[in-house]
Amino acid sequence: MPPGVSALEVWNLPVQGRELWELLGAPRVEADQREGITGPKLAGGLRPALAEALAVLTKRHAVDAVWLSGGLVCLEGFGGMLVEASMGLPCPVYMAEEPIFAPVRAGLRLLEPLRPAHPVALDVGQTSIKCLRPAAAPRIFERDAALLPRYFIGMARPADGRQVKAAVAFISSALRAFSARAPDALCLALPCPLDAALVPGGSTYGWEGHAPLVADILQAAMGNEGRGTALVLNDAELAAEAARSDARLARHGRVLCLTLGFGPGAALLERR
Repeated sequence: MPPGVSALEVWNLPVQGRELWELLGAPRVEADQREGITGPKLAGGLRPALAEALAVLTKRHAVDAVWLSGGLVCLEGFGGMLVEASMGLPCPVYMAEEPIFAPVRAGLRLLEPLRPAHPVALDVGQTSIKCLRPAAAPRIFERDAALLPRYFIGMARPADGRQVKAAVAFISSALRAFSARAPDALCLALPCPLDAALVPGGSTYGWEGHAPLVADILQAAMGNEGRGTALVLNDAELAAEAARSDARLARHGRVLCLTLGFGPGAALLERR
């Protein structure tokens, strides 16, 4: 984990009688789209949940700034909605200048001290994988829900572990397709909690508790070619590292970093 960064669990924050992920995430947006809601109204529908969450979290964690990244920040009209949602807060709220790709850019920066020749950063989300390497355009690989069904809390997981194998194949194939040669340094952000042994927690990929997940991904992606270093962390922690380099936050000591994609993730950035 980068220094001064601590992961926060916010997906299940009680908001308006629901859990936050149900009201502030891609499933909510997708449901609205199926109802024919388009344009700024999509972002507007997120305002009540975001406003309540910001009010609770800024007070709970005594932060002096908030920084937002993730795909939902790119919704048409999100900026105007955010102005309304953040009214009355005791601190400013900023949107990442590159809401989708700011974390992978931070991933490459984290690898710089290694002086790698071929670094790659992968930000694995619940709906897509964002990839970046030097001197190349960033790329997104979308998750195919038919091949990789979403496993929500309480849903049974296949006993044969096929969901883990499919997730490993998705991530490793994205890395191989994006980088023709095996990287000598890889920053890999995963959308789940990770303990000190890199055992993953819950996610819609259904891989929680699969201890060799990271090893499986690296082996499938690089085989015996892999001879470099892999930096593995939670996706919200990588987002907080991206916030660290945002000049607008230079004078703020405690920053709440929220990633708004499939569901909300969070980390606290503290400067000492």
